[in-house]
Amino acid sequence: MKYLRRFFLLSPLLIAHFAMSQQDSTGLAGTPYKEASASTDGSHYLFKEWYSGSVRTSDDKVHDGVKIRYDLAKDEVEYKADSAIYRVSANVTEFNLPTGTDLYTFKSGYPAVGEYSDKTFYRLLYDGNTKLLKKYTKPIKVEKASATMTMDPTAKLYILKDNKMNPVQLSNRNSFMKLMTDEKNKLNYVIREQQLDFAAEDDLIKLMEEYDSYKAGRGGN
Repeated sequence: MKYLRRFFLLSPLLIAHFAMSQQDSTGLAGTPYKEASASTDGSHYLFKEWYSGSVRTSDDKVHDGVKIRYDLAKDEVEYKADSAIYRVSANVTEFNLPTGTDLYTFKSGYPAVGEYSDKTFYRLLYDGNTKLLKKYTKPIKVEKASATMTMDPTAKLYILKDNKMNPVQLSNRNSFMKLMTDEKNKLNYVIREQQLDFAAEDDLIKLMEEYDSYKAGRGGN
């Protein structure tokens, strides 16, 4: 009887240990997830393929070498451990998707704007004193590694300046030039000299780099 009592006392501990051993090894502590059959076409993911990337959590830990996908519809990170799929709906502050032709860095924590909150993930295109952020709304079906690639027309661009999210459009030059009027003459010279036509995001990034450089040279004034 003494041995039976000891067995029953130890059973909860053994069960807990077994359950922990079945958890994924990434350390992300996600929730097990099973796709509905209607969603297996990948139409709600940025890329339907899995890529080995990294995830940063709110405790500033980086979990590297994790197979991840980004669910656009739910704005959540999905990851795979062995053959199981998990979701992380909280505590993720950044994740990186290296696709082989480009690196997609997504971050949250930016000011709320329109329908988006400070939990929303944006692709970080330029990370200077000012920042250029991109919000995807539809999957990327064909990826091209080209500096002259036309921006996905369904995506939304924002310039973060003075802790405010400002929507901008490449087709509307005034939408971003008005945010940098304190260096208007300098920037107009850059546009002419470098022949920037803003057919792609790269041109706007160049302009923002020049703007931040001029501001830094003036001591931020």
